[in-house]
Amino acid sequence: MDLITLPAGKLAALLGIMVLSTQGYATVPAPGGRLSFIANQGQWPTAIRFKAAVPGGDVYLAQNGLVYDWHSTADLERAHAAYDKAKGGTLPDLALRGHAVFVDFVGARAGEPAGAESRPEYHNYFLGKDQSRWASRVPLYAQTRYEELYPGISLKLYGTPAGQLEYDFLVAPGAQASQIGLRYRGAEALTLRADGSLLVRTSVTDVHEQRPYAYQTVQGRRQTVPCRYKLTGNVIRYEFPQGYNHRLPLVIDPVVAAATYSGSTGTVFGNTAAYDAAGNIFTGGAAQTFGYPITPGAYQTTLRSTPEVCISKLTPNGAALLYATYLGGGGQDDVRAMLTNAAGDLFLLTNTGSFDFPTTSGCFDASANGGNDAAISRLSANGTALLGSTYLGGSGFDQPVDLDISGQGDVYVVGSTQSSNFPVSATAFSRTFQGSGDTFVARFNSTLSTLQWCTYLGGSGSDNPAGIKILGNGETVVAGNTTSSNFPVTPGVLTPTYRSPGEAFVTRLRADGTGLVASTYYGAATGAEFIGSMDTDPAGNVYLLGTTTTWGSIAATPGSVSAPSAQTFVTKLASDLRTLRYTATMGSFVQFSPRAMRVDACENIHGAGFSNSSGTQMPVLNPLPNGNSGPYYTFTLASNGARLLFGSYTGGSHDHTNVQRFDPQGRLYQAHCYTGGGFPTVSPAYSTVNRASGYDIAVFKIDQGLGASGAIVRAQVNDVAPACAPYRVTFGNQSVGTSRFRWNFGDGATDTTQNPSHVFTAAGTYRVRLVALSNGSSCGRSDTTYLTVNVKDKPVAALPRELQLCNGPQTLNAGNPGNTYLWSTGATTQSIVVATPGYYKVVISNGSCSTRDSTLVRLLLPPRIGADTTMCGATSLTLRAQTDNSSAILWSTGATTPTIQVMQSGEYSVRVTQGSCTITETRRVTFQPNVPAPNVMTPNGDGLNDTFRPLSIEPGTQLRVFNRWGRLVYSSNDYRNDWSGDGQSAGMYYFTLDNPRFCTPHTKGWVEIIK
Repeated sequence: MDLITLPAGKLAALLGIMVLSTQGYATVPAPGGRLSFIANQGQWPTAIRFKAAVPGGDVYLAQNGLVYDWHSTADLERAHAAYDKAKGGTLPDLALRGHAVFVDFVGARAGEPAGAESRPEYHNYFLGKDQSRWASRVPLYAQTRYEELYPGISLKLYGTPAGQLEYDFLVAPGAQASQIGLRYRGAEALTLRADGSLLVRTSVTDVHEQRPYAYQTVQGRRQTVPCRYKLTGNVIRYEFPQGYNHRLPLVIDPVVAAATYSGSTGTVFGNTAAYDAAGNIFTGGAAQTFGYPITPGAYQTTLRSTPEVCISKLTPNGAALLYATYLGGGGQDDVRAMLTNAAGDLFLLTNTGSFDFPTTSGCFDASANGGNDAAISRLSANGTALLGSTYLGGSGFDQPVDLDISGQGDVYVVGSTQSSNFPVSATAFSRTFQGSGDTFVARFNSTLSTLQWCTYLGGSGSDNPAGIKILGNGETVVAGNTTSSNFPVTPGVLTPTYRSPGEAFVTRLRADGTGLVASTYYGAATGAEFIGSMDTDPAGNVYLLGTTTTWGSIAATPGSVSAPSAQTFVTKLASDLRTLRYTATMGSFVQFSPRAMRVDACENIHGAGFSNSSGTQMPVLNPLPNGNSGPYYTFTLASNGARLLFGSYTGGSHDHTNVQRFDPQGRLYQAHCYTGGGFPTVSPAYSTVNRASGYDIAVFKIDQGLGASGAIVRAQVNDVAPACAPYRVTFGNQSVGTSRFRWNFGDGATDTTQNPSHVFTAAGTYRVRLVALSNGSSCGRSDTTYLTVNVKDKPVAALPRELQLCNGPQTLNAGNPGNTYLWSTGATTQSIVVATPGYYKVVISNGSCSTRDSTLVRLLLPPRIGADTTMCGATSLTLRAQTDNSSAILWSTGATTPTIQVMQSGEYSVRVTQGSCTITETRRVTFQPNVPAPNVMTPNGDGLNDTFRPLSIEPGTQLRVFNRWGRLVYSSNDYRNDWSGDGQSAGMYYFTLDNPRFCTPHTKGWVEIIK
């Protein structure tokens, strides 16, 4: 098995996953520490487009710039100390300082950043009561880009392997890098240092942006371009002292923002862990969130307003984050316990001080009740839906501890209360608040809409539960610790009398909560006993893991594991609480704080907790690698308590609840609150580095059941890489303890062979189930694991076979959003703009397979029907549209042939269409006639030749008539065929006709008047 660390939490927390086995673990580190850009889908203020965690704080992406939000590490350290001291109680109003630096894009266009290279995991947000602000399946991206931030200049942001922010300005050929300007607002000082870096001073940290690096790619090789910052006031620009080739693309890379820092990428205090039937890992913690800074400069928030519940779900081997979900209101919220049902839905028990904790319609109680309440919530298996959520509490201080789920799906909750008006039911065993603090036990239906019953349990002292279990007959078993001398006990039980200064208690309630079946104290005559964890077996026997304040006061029963002067005990009580079956003791002079306990089907007892000794005072047997020392100790006892099967120390830090989990196979899930580096990691790992200098979650998954007695079966299968359909998978079955298997491939097909081969014919996400069947031993049991197989559709070729250029540049869109692209131009965006004809190619990849696509871009030329034409004396003209044979032609006459014949003056147009391109050309044709004039006039009134009438006279015609001696006898500038020779004698006359519309603009001749 493996040991893993990974970052998750409120955008920036490190979540460490550790999977260990008694057979050792690998030590090959996997890559980690990646930075993700989280899209805003309504869960944050509208000014935010994306958010990412960076070392020392957060960065927000807006339309016109970036906002860096730096956090005080010293304040977060104080916050952790206060959180730990509160032990789930009300937090102090501790100030948490931050400092916001706004970086504006000077002179840039307002642009929407777009995500690229999507992550497989997603986030969910259920914050506050306003459901319109809830968001599910919020995508995460490895990159974001501002396209055309300046003309010809784009900005790409991404992360380094260490999780730090890096950004590149991509300058296209011909674009001017001098346009780029970054205005810093809110910094206490900006200084250019001697090494060329930029120092940004804030009230909580000093941030260094390393000297900018610029380069151009020439003939496939990267060539460095000397580049430096230019600081004018609070504006940074880039200078190139030796210039650069403006005909080639230029990349300006400031390397890393916040290259040195003081602080963490965020803080999540580790609380609790859980699992589901598939072995997936759940972690829960309290995320310290600062919120979006509205104005630049120093600011402060308070510890009491920052914590919200942070849940992460990971694959069984910790190699991948499936989702992260954030739940909470405006006050203090921290998860105390988690558990899944058979459907994989996750139930959370939260300690809340928020008056706006998210609740669902029809829940039992939608309103806060007092200073501190319990909240019970149900998340869908994929984390995207809040299926139920309700408050539970009274006007006093109420603190939830643990929960359990019955076979019928009902939800049982146990905790402590100081409320005299806690909502107990009318038929409850105890309806009266007894003392300084009572235990409460409550049962809800599966949707959390109905409180089926609720009762107090306690006496006049302080009564604090440690755990709750539901028996097969519906009865409830609660164990804990009390200082009440009048705690309710039943006759004939093992210990009916209280012994000061404190006792453990075990109580068995009726299925309807109306009375006691059995109830007893448990402890020694001296000292006080504390139950840390408890469990039951199918027969109803009760198992306790606890400690005593007096060394050796709890004695081991004969034949059981024992240690002199021990503080830690493991006890088995009969179901009627009358008989002690056995007690085993461990650890001479060692203080031990239990965290988890589980009895498996073979009645082996698995336990774990923190030890104050890093030596070998707790028994070590078949230890983990380096398992002879460490702050955390795990063990397994045989079913009769007589033999230690496994015992090992391991690494760790601390936690903030007493509720961790073992699964039925004896695998431990333990969340730690971890700080600093040095956490051992092995492959596979979602992340191998702690990107935080503050506190974060580290969760162990320790498979210690392999050392237990009985036939232990472990189902395990190798991961399968995504691929495109049709996808043939040969599964690698790594199960142990059996040779019998049952497979379900999630598409209706099944198999029983050990390593089957199966073809997934269609794209989809398939949940493959492997059941490793028991070989039939008396207490052996089957084990089940699940594997997700992602089958993708191959990217579809989306480009047209041809594209015509007309009326300016055109856009080529490769489609298949969410994929990666590589164009023959070198571009990596989904779309490119083309302005020249040519052959354009692109490779589209979804990470598993790729598709090549191409298009021929052609330039649609005008049809060329010639210039305007004047025809002299002609009666017709043939017009021809010279264009590509594949073009569609439409003349203004309605004709669709390449040629038309025209016989009238006027404008003639032709429209040529090719694909989506249309070009129209127009030609004016003018027919000019000859103007024959008569040479005889007989103005005698008979209507024949009475006037001088040239043919085809045009408006504006000028006529001049002269007698034979050259004297002008008639003149008109707009002749209308109306001169009759009035006043003139018979004889010969000479004339001129002038009109530019005539084929011959100037015509002269003679005419004889006969009278």
